[in-house]
Amino acid sequence: MPEVYYYIPADKSDHIVECGLKLSVWFDKEVLIEGVMKKCISALLSPKDDMNKFTDNSLRCIRMELPSEYCYVGDKYLFELGRDKPELMNLYYKSVIPLENYIFGSYRLPECLVTTTVIAEQIHIVNKAQDIPVLFNNSEELYLSNLLEFNKEIYKNFEDMILYCFYTKLSELGIFVKIEDKDKGMAVFIENFKNSGDEVKNVSGDVLSGATDNILNKVHYAKEKVYIVKIPDFNNIINDKILTDG
Repeated sequence: MPEVYYYIPADKSDHIVECGLKLSVWFDKEVLIEGVMKKCISALLSPKDDMNKFTDNSLRCIRMELPSEYCYVGDKYLFELGRDKPELMNLYYKSVIPLENYIFGSYRLPECLVTTTVIAEQIHIVNKAQDIPVLFNNSEELYLSNLLEFNKEIYKNFEDMILYCFYTKLSELGIFVKIEDKDKGMAVFIENFKNSGDEVKNVSGDVLSGATDNILNKVHYAKEKVYIVKIPDFNNIINDKILTDG
């Protein structure tokens, strides 16, 4: 049977282990499932999917072994955002599927919606040092890893794209200095650049050749970190995707 996780108050753990979790008392929300509003206990697929609760000594984590027909998975982020945006709540309801059909890593924060009372025999206190699933650390990390791999398979030079955008933003914040040679399609990002008190702006285009030697010499002597990234051609991103797919 599937195993899911739930946090309970530590001072009630003995009673819950002996008596179980009555759905009408412990339900967290009501969710539209297969056309019917159902009371649900919102459980987790991994204890570390909620690190605030994982580190809270006033809570105990329990593992519940449940028949799959009483377990569904929804994207909890869509639920939280949907509180203020009805169109996202509709997407949340559409995200709810039987647990047995869920592919791990599909949702950034999956919640397991338990639609039944949980009896004592199905409940076990989790030993955090020994009982944590080893297939993945938490669902969010797995989701991000899958998303990055998915885009790497579709878009050529995807790693350069995300690094270029990220480092460019850091340069706008003054954390990096960016030097571009658009003809060669390359960008140099200099971390923690110091220029003896002189203001240094991001460099590109015609001024590149006249400024490069002076800047890079100072970088070298200052032992600054330098990162070289290809400048993405975002205008051809769709064509690149088509070429990759074909």
